[in-house]
Amino acid sequence: MHGRVKTKGSAEDQESKRKEREKKTKLYRLGIDRAFTKHQAGEYDEEALAITAQLLTANPDITTLWNIRREVLLHFRDVDQRTEGEIQDKMQGELRLIEQCFRANPKSYGGWHHRRWVLDNMPVPIWEQELALCSKFLELDERNFLCWDYRRFVVERSQVPAADEFEFSSQKILSNFSNYSSWHYRSRLLPCIYPDPMGKLPIEEKKHKEELELVQNAAFTDPNDQSPWFYQRWLLGRTLQPLMLSQVHIFRDLVCASLNHSITFTGNNSEMHLEITVEGQNFRTTWKSTNGQQYSHVWISSLPKELFLGDKSTVVVSLYRGTALVHYLSFKSEDLQASVKPQFSAGFSEGITSVLQDELDSCMKLLDLEPDSKWTLLTSVLLMQAIDRQKYQDDTFSKLSQLIRVDPHRSGYFRDLWSRYKMEYAIDKYSESKQNIDLSCLNLTSMYHCHYLSYVHTVDLSNNNLSCRSLPQLHPLQCCQVLKLENNNIESLRGMPTLMSLHILSLRSNIISSAEEVKFLQLCTHLSSVDLSDNPAAKDEMLQELVKTFLLSVKMLNMSPL
Repeated sequence: MHGRVKTKGSAEDQESKRKEREKKTKLYRLGIDRAFTKHQAGEYDEEALAITAQLLTANPDITTLWNIRREVLLHFRDVDQRTEGEIQDKMQGELRLIEQCFRANPKSYGGWHHRRWVLDNMPVPIWEQELALCSKFLELDERNFLCWDYRRFVVERSQVPAADEFEFSSQKILSNFSNYSSWHYRSRLLPCIYPDPMGKLPIEEKKHKEELELVQNAAFTDPNDQSPWFYQRWLLGRTLQPLMLSQVHIFRDLVCASLNHSITFTGNNSEMHLEITVEGQNFRTTWKSTNGQQYSHVWISSLPKELFLGDKSTVVVSLYRGTALVHYLSFKSEDLQASVKPQFSAGFSEGITSVLQDELDSCMKLLDLEPDSKWTLLTSVLLMQAIDRQKYQDDTFSKLSQLIRVDPHRSGYFRDLWSRYKMEYAIDKYSESKQNIDLSCLNLTSMYHCHYLSYVHTVDLSNNNLSCRSLPQLHPLQCCQVLKLENNNIESLRGMPTLMSLHILSLRSNIISSAEEVKFLQLCTHLSSVDLSDNPAAKDEMLQELVKTFLLSVKMLNMSPL
């Protein structure tokens, strides 16, 4: 009765329940043993289906039992040669069994996977019934991601129009703005229904404005609900730029090519390749990634021995997909390099920018009421970057500082976002004629867009918060001769990339503890000066001997001759 305190049952009741559990467990194990015995004996019959059905109804998450049922059904079809009608009946029975199993666990991976298999092997699939089933289960639990995945499968197989599914997602969103799965589904459908003819936006401009207005209403209904904020981030996302060469340059007897996307030129499946043309003569060479991986932004190749570069020779580096030219850069041999200015702005139209400005104004008003609303703070940062990066530069970092304070559990993400924006602003100001870039005192925790710096000769990264995890990100710096990493948080040199032009490396005032770390600098074969002053390793008596043994080209250690 209501209001009565629950009490433990009597000793007799507890003992009775224990015996009942033991009995069920024993029967279950006997059933499992029987199912496996029949499978090993190759007995694909009705009894095998009956035994596995009972077991799966109690626990639908044993994948092996679903596999056994599939083998039995295939045996009925392919070996016993049962009629199409009989197989149809069996498959419909499987669908009923799976639905019954979902009562025990509606998020059973095995159950949803088996249902896909049944529909793919059913003589006459009943797609309308399956679509209705999905709607039913999503009414019960709109967050059932396995059901959402299955619905996409059904829609694809039955060729349901994308517009119909878009209407379904709209209904789910209007009934509950917190339905993250519906927002995500919407982002998959919109590019199919409303593609941007110019390819610059996620969707065509008119619909883009409507979606921005819709998500704004949803976001400000409950500012603490992350679902619409995530959808808005998709709408604000920078358009993926077409693949192109961003920099090409010659140094020593090598040519270095940087691309705006990480791609591969190796392996049998790669259709991409680079060609060097000098005064109309083509050369195909072998390219090697600078990070040692199959995919990279930056690739280097030895110049062909038969290649002669005159003072005024025209050099063209061309990127091909199969036989189709994708992009090329050309330069005179006396210039040694060519590049494309990177574009970090979103490039929205005036109409879209006006809508974004209204959303930013709304965010600012909301922050007046709730100054520590993290989703509003983060969205304001993204809006400012989308509207006018230069105008809102100071405000961007002010809001990021506030986010680091408000949400310390995600401070690593916000610090990396800070680093990304700081790098973008620095690259905006970088002039290739100077051949050096100052990235010091920016509070960087990670490195971004280094492939735009492959021609830089001096890189100053001192007085930041970089750790050893940032070292592999420096692999594009193939022309760097002087690298300053002073006063960071580098504790190890493991992961230091091969920098073939590097002469001077300053690691002063880090936290490198072992002199053995210098072994990781061996691949920088032109290194002449290393500074490890004010590191614990500098006090190691073996440091000088290790440098002489492993770094044969080094002549200066800690600003003193060896």
